[in-house]
Amino acid sequence: MSAYSRARAGTFVLPRWAYGVLGGVAVLCAWQGIVDLIYSGHGTIPSPAQIALQFWSDGAALYFGSAVYTLRSAAIGWVWGNGLAIGFAVLAFAVPAAAPMIFKLGVLSYCLPIVAIGPVLSILFNGDIPRIALAAMSTFFVTLVGATLGLQSPDSTILDMVRAFGGERADQLWKVRLRAALPSLFAALRIAAPSAILGAMVGEFLGAENGLGVLLINSQQALNFSRTWAIAIFATAVAGLAYGLTALIGRLLTPWAQETVVNLAAAGSLGAPSRHGPVAVRMLRAIAYGLFSLLFILAAWRVSLAVLQVSPFIGKGPLDVWAYLTDPDSGAANLAALETESLITLRDALIGLFAGSLAAVATATAFVVFPFLQHIFIGPALALQSVPLIAVTPVIVLIFGRNLTAIAVIGGIVAFFPTLVNVSLALQRTPQQSIDLVWVYGASPLATLCKVRLPAALPSFFASLRIAAPLAMTGAMLAEWLATGRGLGYTMLSASATSDYDGLWSRVAIATTITVAIYNLIGVVERFVLNRFGAAAT
Repeated sequence: MSAYSRARAGTFVLPRWAYGVLGGVAVLCAWQGIVDLIYSGHGTIPSPAQIALQFWSDGAALYFGSAVYTLRSAAIGWVWGNGLAIGFAVLAFAVPAAAPMIFKLGVLSYCLPIVAIGPVLSILFNGDIPRIALAAMSTFFVTLVGATLGLQSPDSTILDMVRAFGGERADQLWKVRLRAALPSLFAALRIAAPSAILGAMVGEFLGAENGLGVLLINSQQALNFSRTWAIAIFATAVAGLAYGLTALIGRLLTPWAQETVVNLAAAGSLGAPSRHGPVAVRMLRAIAYGLFSLLFILAAWRVSLAVLQVSPFIGKGPLDVWAYLTDPDSGAANLAALETESLITLRDALIGLFAGSLAAVATATAFVVFPFLQHIFIGPALALQSVPLIAVTPVIVLIFGRNLTAIAVIGGIVAFFPTLVNVSLALQRTPQQSIDLVWVYGASPLATLCKVRLPAALPSFFASLRIAAPLAMTGAMLAEWLATGRGLGYTMLSASATSDYDGLWSRVAIATTITVAIYNLIGVVERFVLNRFGAAAT
């Protein structure tokens, strides 16, 4: 053990799981005490005891009965979304020429806020199909990335050995790559499980007769605060159970594998054009790639409407949106409205994104400076990662009201957890040789943190920003839909209710474009900063 490691090492008598239990108990006790002290047992924030009493008085049948409907849609969507993702990952490996377009569609599906496409699906389809489709969309991208990275993970020596014994590309796939892909695949599947529940609940908010989403919105409208909190916590527990069961199955089927984290930001480089060669050639190649991608996406939009046989009155294509924005009589007014709404949503998303990211970096830094905090609070923090956003939004609105603070909190939550996980791991995995070097030259722990650990964590920080950016857009639009009544999130719902399908599809296209632009802009800033600091992007 190095001198620095010995100086930083602590002695913990209790096992790790015990610190997690202590952290959970500490949070519950603080929650109970604050509510009793400030609200005297009355207010929009019930205590844990009041929530438990509400659950007991309602009866478990109410919650479990509603969960059955939500889980059914989520499970079907989970199977379809993951099945399609795995199939496309294999196709990208088998037909490398198709890989760029597959990953472009994957990024587009991730950047398409489910709050935006939800009203469209509820108009196009009946029954459980919208909820299943939203659940499938919520799982597709993460599994596509996990499966693809897994297929690319085998050591080249093993592949050369298969080739030396006469094996073809198909033999490499079936005998080496698929087995090697299992750890990354299960890491993606466990993330996809809570996402599928989120998609199903968003669909229930848009129109359903049963489910946790229906129960939640009814209790919120009835101002039953204790039941609203009880449903949100129960939905979180269900999502956490789905996450845990998937992780357990993955651990049983891949006992040789270590804990694996799927880096969704890696999709930005999957199937991308080569960055080698003269600058002018690279720029022309990037422009051509971008134009071809745009044409491909627009064609896929039009073909999808034709294949699904959507009525022209409801389903609007790219030309319809263009006509809506350039109409001689109403185009200027339409553009002005879209500009105002887009700026509001962009502001809301960026506030949540940066507030959550900065809070996560501060928390991860505190975990390094005070290791006992990590042992106590990392368990509850990671448990909250599986919270369905749709479940906590009504609770946040009850606490903070229908204002910008609620929007910042909702967006911050979705940005906080992926950033906390990635940055914490990066800070812990800083090369020990670098730490020992500055330690020998007399650097203090604070100087070591600022000059070594934080710069080494920059790739993970930017990766987390790209992961969180689409989620922050979803959170902002969800808050606008359920709380503020402003921005793209609210006007899309209004357009759906008033059968303004031209306006609805135009806003869906604008929201997706903004999200893709933020995603790519973060990638540009990432490359600039990492080149400046001499770091390698992950």
